[in-house]
Amino acid sequence: MSLHARFLVLLGVLGVAVLASILVTVWSVRLLDREQRRPAEQIGLVLGTLNEVKRTLWDQAGEIGFFVHPDKIETLQPGEDRVFTPEEIERYRMLGARALSRLASLDEVEASLVRAGVNTATNLRVRIERVNEMGERYMLGEVPEEREAARVAAMDGLYYLHEFLGRLEARLLDEAQLSVDYAGRVQRRLMTTLAASVLSVLLTLATAAWLFRRWVILRIDQLRIAAERIGSGDFAHRVEVHGDDELDRVGRQLNEMMHTIVTMQAERIERERLAAVGEMARLLAHNIRNPLGGIRSLAELSEQECAADDPVREHQRRIIRTVDQFIRWLNDLLSISNPLSVEPAPEAIGPWIEGLLESHRPLAETRGASLTLDLAEAPETAHFDRRHLEHAVSALLTNAIEVSPQGGEVRVTIARDEARGVWRLAVADEGPGIPEEILDSLFTPYFTTKRGGTGIGLAQARRIVQQHGGRIGAKNRGTVQCAGSGAEFFLELSLEPEAKEATIGQ
Repeated sequence: MSLHARFLVLLGVLGVAVLASILVTVWSVRLLDREQRRPAEQIGLVLGTLNEVKRTLWDQAGEIGFFVHPDKIETLQPGEDRVFTPEEIERYRMLGARALSRLASLDEVEASLVRAGVNTATNLRVRIERVNEMGERYMLGEVPEEREAARVAAMDGLYYLHEFLGRLEARLLDEAQLSVDYAGRVQRRLMTTLAASVLSVLLTLATAAWLFRRWVILRIDQLRIAAERIGSGDFAHRVEVHGDDELDRVGRQLNEMMHTIVTMQAERIERERLAAVGEMARLLAHNIRNPLGGIRSLAELSEQECAADDPVREHQRRIIRTVDQFIRWLNDLLSISNPLSVEPAPEAIGPWIEGLLESHRPLAETRGASLTLDLAEAPETAHFDRRHLEHAVSALLTNAIEVSPQGGEVRVTIARDEARGVWRLAVADEGPGIPEEILDSLFTPYFTTKRGGTGIGLAQARRIVQQHGGRIGAKNRGTVQCAGSGAEFFLELSLEPEAKEATIGQ
């Protein structure tokens, strides 16, 4: 995931968390307000309406001659002797209608239906209508027995309504207290929810800060340290890279830049070194080649003038061989400092390597070593510069023969690797092996561990292989402490390489 995408995800999470917290807060406040205010308002409305109904019934009871105490209803005067005027009868009816109207208004209040119940409201309505009917019979009746029965029924109805409304008010007050208690519980629950929301936002912010520090701050600090180390000349420092986002790519590019700087410095030192050696070699060749040519010519003339059995003849031959060896050394010294250009062409590998081994058999026989060749997995042809690659392989063969013990074997193996598109030539010996600490220096110009060695052969072999676009290396076949474990030098070339221009020595 890229750094930009991580920031977008982080901002999205923060936005969702903050928005959710705001929504939860608004919802909680509104819910708490509704749960605490609305039921109280509705219960107050219901209680007020019931109180109006109750007062209306009291007024109605007074119209027909009843006296209403807080706990009971009594008759003011004998009911059978009282005569009611039309105005009193009409007022009684109006009070009854008002009581029913106020009771009907409770149907629109949710709290009355929930807390009082539909059956309770219906029962009240039926009872009030019954009281209205019995009161009118009492007020309009002419037969004493019927009036008395109606009066008793009205009085019983009013007494029942008085008791029932009192119980209903008490129950509503109890339920109001329960509503307040419930609202308190809801409030505590909502406060807990709010606290959890705030805590979640804080945890999200803390997590975001930690991730930002890990994803950005610490890694930018690593890049800053790397830049300071580069500025101080420490090009061996490397930035730790674990992913593939923007900062990882910057760190990888810094590492590549430092590697390039180290490589360029090494190449520059190598070029300067080779330039100095080349200048010295050309000066030596110019000043020594002519005298050496004269010495060799004089030695040849002296050899020809000496008799066949003259011991001086052998001395002259030694002089000639020494001069030739010294001239070859001068040529090698010049070749390592001269530009190198290879021209690969299709070549048959078998005949080429067999001829090269035959030219080295005399040297192997003088050392008591044997040369063997394994071409079982070798390609028939490959692209390489025959003349230059012979020099490289000759250096490997010569080193292997020189370190081989009496009766040792130098084995040359050529095989192809189709998966990698290369062919590999390996020269294995049974010598003492190579100390691990000098493995990386074997192909450095003028580095040698042999007495009388020049350190040119392997360095020139590396140049030739590199110009073929291949690689060359060495490794121990076992442990250095194990006698006869030997070493293996190898080179790998592409089956269809591209020639390269030399960069070292130009």
